[in-house]
Amino acid sequence: MQPHRLTSAANCIFDFLSQWILPLGLLVLLSGMFFLESRNALTSFYLGLFGIPSLLMLCLRPSEIKILLGEPIIAGFLALCIWLCLSLLWSPPENQDFGMMKIPLQPLMLFAGCAMLLQYRNEALKPLLFCAASIALVATIDYLVPFIKNYVPGDRMIGGGAFTNPLLSSHLFGFFCIYWLCICITSQRLSILWLSVPAVAVMLVAVLATGSRTPLVALALCILWLSIVSRNRRALVLIAGMLLGSAAILLVFPEILGDRGSSYRLQIWQIALGRIAEHPWIGHGYDAELHIDVGLGYPLMEPHSFALGVLYYIGIIGLIPWTFVLGWGLLSSYRQRLQPLFVLASTLLVYGIGAGLTEGGAVLTRPREHWFLLWIPLALIAALNIANRRNQVKNTKPVQA
Repeated sequence: MQPHRLTSAANCIFDFLSQWILPLGLLVLLSGMFFLESRNALTSFYLGLFGIPSLLMLCLRPSEIKILLGEPIIAGFLALCIWLCLSLLWSPPENQDFGMMKIPLQPLMLFAGCAMLLQYRNEALKPLLFCAASIALVATIDYLVPFIKNYVPGDRMIGGGAFTNPLLSSHLFGFFCIYWLCICITSQRLSILWLSVPAVAVMLVAVLATGSRTPLVALALCILWLSIVSRNRRALVLIAGMLLGSAAILLVFPEILGDRGSSYRLQIWQIALGRIAEHPWIGHGYDAELHIDVGLGYPLMEPHSFALGVLYYIGIIGLIPWTFVLGWGLLSSYRQRLQPLFVLASTLLVYGIGAGLTEGGAVLTRPREHWFLLWIPLALIAALNIANRRNQVKNTKPVQA
């Protein structure tokens, strides 16, 4: 086959993947937990519709790699992945599994795929997010109705689909609660506003129904962030309404958050810090095991803090690129705070940072609930930064209510 025909075929495949497969893959990633039966199914769909297509696109057009590495968030995340893989060299010999080097490739392709999607089909992002949020809203209503009907003090809502734990479920309910809240603040269409206000209420009730306190801390930080980046009357009214609504629900159902004390967080962190002090600079290694015994009768496998997890597995050196990508994500979003998509993505990141203060611990995992806290918001911000440099994201004025 002649070279120009090979080039033409490669371009056709690239265009097909960017125009159709990546949007479908992102939609399934964002909403799949609500209708798929397990996380394994979500991983399979992600790899088939987003991860592998993104890798194939980079192979078809290697020039895209240079564009991706020009974005500080992606460069910092790549440095994190490299150090993470290197840490397998000093993992405990009985635990070494070099097959884990494949795991960082999955979130790395999330960054690459989102960047290429916004470069070549940037108009698809808003409809995709809206469609995923609508699926989440319908599914959440379906979870809430029987939960409220059969509620007894002490119950915690988990939900259906691939959800297995109320705390992990709250991550996604909170994610989409933030989405609808940002739409309320930034949308200039009255019809969308009428939908988004009750949607915020539904997702907020779902967060409270999980009985988890972690997302409440995250939501409080989001409110603070939104008050900084969206200084208009509508934002103040919606934020005040959200606070008053939460207070009213807690007054009527004070037991909904349970009486679980500190959930052993202080003891867990104290033990985790002791383990971190054994290898503070390079950590114990990506494949190291962590067992924390606080007298529950079984060991805990996570330090219940993303930062402590990073320090335990890859040390202070690994914490540097991890902190850099979070900080640059917030800084670059603040600089572009007049653009609604940056407001949304950065608020989602703030939510993830807040939730990660008292939850989680694994550095990088396959697609699961924790992706909604850090990697999906960061991938969106990185993609928006690249598209913005190519003048593919239009500046818009903030809503004046």
